[in-house]
Amino acid sequence: MGLEFKRRFWEEDEWIYGGITYTDLPLTQISYPSQDMFSTGSGVLLGAYGFGEPSYKFNSLTPKESINAALAYGKQIHPQYTKEFRSGTSVAWHRIPWTLGCYGIWSESSREQYYETLCKIDHRIVLAGEHCSHIPAWQEGAILSGMDAAKRLHQKAKKLG
Repeated sequence: MGLEFKRRFWEEDEWIYGGITYTDLPLTQISYPSQDMFSTGSGVLLGAYGFGEPSYKFNSLTPKESINAALAYGKQIHPQYTKEFRSGTSVAWHRIPWTLGCYGIWSESSREQYYETLCKIDHRIVLAGEHCSHIPAWQEGAILSGMDAAKRLHQKAKKLG
């Protein structure tokens, strides 16, 4: 959930420059940007990043209701939320038809059964992403998968050409 605020109060008032606040609230965590530190004007926080059972609270709400809930929970940590809030956006990844979730989860048996097929180049189609890696749910896995797919595709093109 992205929350835009009129000013970067977490820096100006609380001297928070990047990092994460972990909570026992349903919003689970608040992440502070590590770019544009010390700048003036508006700023955006990852106002909630829930997973597992705590995320169910937000998954049952509309995006607008989710934002309002995140503001209500977040002001328990940062009282400035109400006064400084400008706009927000909320995504429940499992409701996005083309992703149906935010990352892939493999069991040992499903990886053994399907992983090779998923990563195999099929004529002109090659897949890459964290779901095609051994480091799921991380950008590193997506990058390594992309590099591997490009290398394998290049090797295939060299053989054809």
